[in-house]
Amino acid sequence: MSELLLFLGLAVLTAAFLSFRQIWLRRFGVWMVGVTSFAAGYLPTGKVWVGVAVASLWLFVPWIEILLRVRHLRLPLRRKLRQFPPPSREVFPTLEEDSEQIESAGFEHVADTGWEMEEYRQFLRLYARPSGREEAVITCVQQNELGFAFISITSRGNDGTVYTTWNCPLTASLQMPPTLHLQRLGEDVSFEKLLAAHGAFVRQHGLTWEQLSPVDLDSVHAAVERDMEVQMQHNLSVGVLRPLDDCHGGYSWKGMLFLWGRVLKELFV
Repeated sequence: MSELLLFLGLAVLTAAFLSFRQIWLRRFGVWMVGVTSFAAGYLPTGKVWVGVAVASLWLFVPWIEILLRVRHLRLPLRRKLRQFPPPSREVFPTLEEDSEQIESAGFEHVADTGWEMEEYRQFLRLYARPSGREEAVITCVQQNELGFAFISITSRGNDGTVYTTWNCPLTASLQMPPTLHLQRLGEDVSFEKLLAAHGAFVRQHGLTWEQLSPVDLDSVHAAVERDMEVQMQHNLSVGVLRPLDDCHGGYSWKGMLFLWGRVLKELFV
């Protein structure tokens, strides 16, 4: 009976940590999943190796999704963004609030755009601030009934390098090209702090305002499309993706291992 109560207590504690919004508390909750799983194997048997084996099974849970769904994805190598309606308030309740924060910082609204494939939808609200030579994008990703949103700020060097700061809650599912320098902040950070951190990030790389490419409202749409295509071509070149036809690519076995590693890193680091 005491072993059962201990296990139930660990399970309740794990669920409590996973329910917090703070990322470090949720990550502690992920570690607690391992502890609870170890207890599920160890407590009834008294054998450490059984507990370790049960806990280790969680490391391979992401492969269920990878093998059943990700392996069969056909990813467009060139994504043509088109006019796209914003998600409903139920899906993205803070869209208008985020938009107001960006516009109050002097950014001009460029377009509501996006793309979709099968059950996957990606909405992008594009902004530009020519005086600061910066672009900002609100992104909302929807997959079936799940979704997440984040804000990114981008500056472009005259030499073709790209500097982006974002608060995406998940690590990227593809490799970033070497021309992209990425800074990731916590998902709850305000746009004001995101913008300040981006300015410091650009200065840390030694760039002055004169060394940044000018931004105008008509260039943002094409620049975002080009960034997506560069990333896809880079992942083809390093073997994360394999060509399926002239217009589509899919995850290779190397890519699936890469994705599994990203999931584990997101969970435990």
